[in-house]
Amino acid sequence: MQYFESTEAEKTLADAGRAMMDFSEFFPNLGKCTDEGLRVLNLLSHVGHKLTTVGVPFGATIKSFSDDEMKLISDFAKKQVDIEQKR
Repeated sequence: MQYFESTEAEKTLADAGRAMMDFSEFFPNLGKCTDEGLRVLNLLSHVGHKLTTVGVPFGATIKSFSDDEMKLISDFAKKQVDIEQKR
């Protein structure tokens, strides 16, 4: 019998994915977000979920992420995600 354990890198990606989903879920003032801001929050949830599946059977691989998604991950890690809001 074989046992499969996630690597440290996969666990780090999953933690980042959960942080992205939490950021989107608990973002304050959703009523003030523009359509573009809501699009970014939805994308954070989508990409965050994909990150949590890296390394699991039938899950995402690094090649599964588009350039835009990779940029979003990078911006989120640097805390540079801009959520557009109405004034």
